[in-house]
Amino acid sequence: QWEEFNFQFAPMSGHTRFSALIGFEADGIEYAHTGDQYFFFSGEQPFANRIRFQNHVYTNGARLDGYEQSSAWLLARRPAIVLNGHEPPFHTDADFFQHIEAWNSDYRDLHQALMPLGEGDVHFDLDSWGGWIWPYRQQLAEPGPVDVTVTVRNPFGRPAKMQVRLVGPEGWTGSETSLVAEARAEVSCDLQIVAATTCRRQAFAAELTVDGRPFGQVAEALVTVGGKFF
Repeated sequence: QWEEFNFQFAPMSGHTRFSALIGFEADGIEYAHTGDQYFFFSGEQPFANRIRFQNHVYTNGARLDGYEQSSAWLLARRPAIVLNGHEPPFHTDADFFQHIEAWNSDYRDLHQALMPLGEGDVHFDLDSWGGWIWPYRQQLAEPGPVDVTVTVRNPFGRPAKMQVRLVGPEGWTGSETSLVAEARAEVSCDLQIVAATTCRRQAFAAELTVDGRPFGQVAEALVTVGGKFF
């Protein structure tokens, strides 16, 4: 709530995974702000004549079901005006919402035609993230333990056992653990690696094995030990 306005926030994946959709009402009109999620060719023609424009930033994370969150929200609420990052406001009509509904299959079909993303395939979804380490950068005054949270993704369409280990330069010792993940799910764990030497922006990695199948080092992070600057 801000003054006379009430805002609703919802997670929104697609253009980029970790964005947010914002809905609000002003002067009796329902609005939604979808950022860069939806674009069209053909200028300001009626939506029946417009062509959907795909716009994705894979390095920011992308899942095969990326547009389902935002389309479900928009189709349930059907705002009169949709604001975005680069085009004039969309004054919605029935054809606009048909586009929104079709965007899901556009997105899924396009990527399944380009990549091995079927239920029986072994894959890390369309962004190919095997995992990530948080925080990505750390700095220590002297050699010692580095604590991180590692998130890894199950590449199988079935539950699987995930073995995760931190690896670094010679002489560094990393911890490891085992997790169970549902099909295609992401799971997280806290791990530690002991930085045994001074260094600057030294990479270390998360090594992943799933049901005995090694996938190598799927994520990295950086640490500086000693020195004034990262």
